[in-house]
Amino acid sequence: MAEILDTPPKPKAKFPPGIPYIIGNEAAERFNYYGLRAILTTFMVAQFYNHSGSTDPAVVQAAEATANAKTHDFVAMTYLLPMFGGMVADWFWGKYKTILWLSLVYATGSIMVALSVNSEVMFTTSLMLIALGAGGIKPCVSANVGDQFDESNSNLISKAFDAFYASINAGSVLSILLIPYLKTHYGPTVAFGVPAIAMLVAVFFFWLGRTKYRRVPPPKTDPNRIIVLATAFVSLVISYIYFDKMLHKGIGPVLGAWLILVIILAFVFKKQWFAKPGNFVGINLYALINGGFAAAAKEYGDETIEGIRAVWRVLSVFAFIPVFWALWDQSQSEWVVQASKMDLNWLGIKWEAEQISFVNAAFILAFIPLFSFVIFPALNKAGLRVTPLRKIGAGFVLTAFSFVIIAIIQGWIDAGQTPNISWQILAFVVLTAGEVLISITGLEYAYTQSPPSMKSTIMACWLITVTVGNLIVSVIQNNIKDGGFFAQFHGAGFFWLFTGICFATAILFMLISPRIKERSYIV
Repeated sequence: MAEILDTPPKPKAKFPPGIPYIIGNEAAERFNYYGLRAILTTFMVAQFYNHSGSTDPAVVQAAEATANAKTHDFVAMTYLLPMFGGMVADWFWGKYKTILWLSLVYATGSIMVALSVNSEVMFTTSLMLIALGAGGIKPCVSANVGDQFDESNSNLISKAFDAFYASINAGSVLSILLIPYLKTHYGPTVAFGVPAIAMLVAVFFFWLGRTKYRRVPPPKTDPNRIIVLATAFVSLVISYIYFDKMLHKGIGPVLGAWLILVIILAFVFKKQWFAKPGNFVGINLYALINGGFAAAAKEYGDETIEGIRAVWRVLSVFAFIPVFWALWDQSQSEWVVQASKMDLNWLGIKWEAEQISFVNAAFILAFIPLFSFVIFPALNKAGLRVTPLRKIGAGFVLTAFSFVIIAIIQGWIDAGQTPNISWQILAFVVLTAGEVLISITGLEYAYTQSPPSMKSTIMACWLITVTVGNLIVSVIQNNIKDGGFFAQFHGAGFFWLFTGICFATAILFMLISPRIKERSYIV
């Protein structure tokens, strides 16, 4: 009888030791960011732009428009700067150093915000430091989670990301409920100071895990990349100082001037910007000058050019997404201002106006399984095939309907009524359903429709859609502040304007999306 040899069992996969430090860091950082955003607009209205408490409609409109524009400028920069954070991490410092050093910038800005509540110039400058820090670490943190795993424990990565995203929701909900309460009862210095302390805790917690992390080193420093990063970043700083700080024109002219400067400098430093193996911009310019993608394929290879084509297909979808963010981000600013004029008694509790957006995170947690396991299977079973592009189209319709509710509420307020906050919560229910269909689906679409070589590029483009959406609102609000064309869209008219824009976008998307070719790159 042959001897039976026991096969030694595989060692049990171990959770990477650095994950708890990353998750703790993320929870504290998100507490900081969402706590700041919760009170940002209403604080600036009262403290800087209508500090006398005037009830003159023209003064109130200008004050609210200015504060809302500043808020959207801040968000726009926060989602633009990840392109620089990604370059710094991938080209020079690696993820650990990028997160650590830019988190210190982030913490410094948070402390300065708490200490400058009586100075508009210092306060808004401090916000840009936060945008630099938050934007810089944004493309690195979730990727750093994935870097902690190898083949021996890759089966645990989904659990790590579950905990990671749970920490985001925990930090945001807690801060949205707590920070407005602190602002009302203890003043703005304390309300901004507590998030600043949380950010210091985040930095310290991340540093504590320094010996636990698995680090992916960056490539050898390339002088060409230094020139690309320096010219792009310095031109942005110059544009910001001149158009925002000196001329007070808002983020729209800043980004317009920056784009022109970057294009000029790209041609001045052609060797660095367009050198082989090439980047997205350089390859497209090569194709344009030399007769199309067929010619470019001979120079760069078929696989690279197919990646470029895939990027353009995804960008044709992404072109519509800024309209969603233009509406969604108003729920954290314009909707807060609206809530301050409503009856805030709900469920037997007198809420702060800035606390109401916590329901968005609560509904997100409920809607994700509802749509994934109930609604989508039911629609497929009924013969209505659910595709990513159809989800996005439906999301636009729902987002527009949420603004129908908001516009009706504002009409009641314009008429001197005080509607109950439950009406705005109904709008949050509809908006959150639209968010599930657009935001989550958009991320899935971006990942599945782009080849491995272009996934980072696509994710950077996704973040830029947030920037463009907030830029749209900022430009309109600055125009209202200056008494321009959009000043006629005051009160309910402002929200009806965006309702119309969103419905028009939904119709256009439904007409165009069936013509967009889809190809999954998931093997």
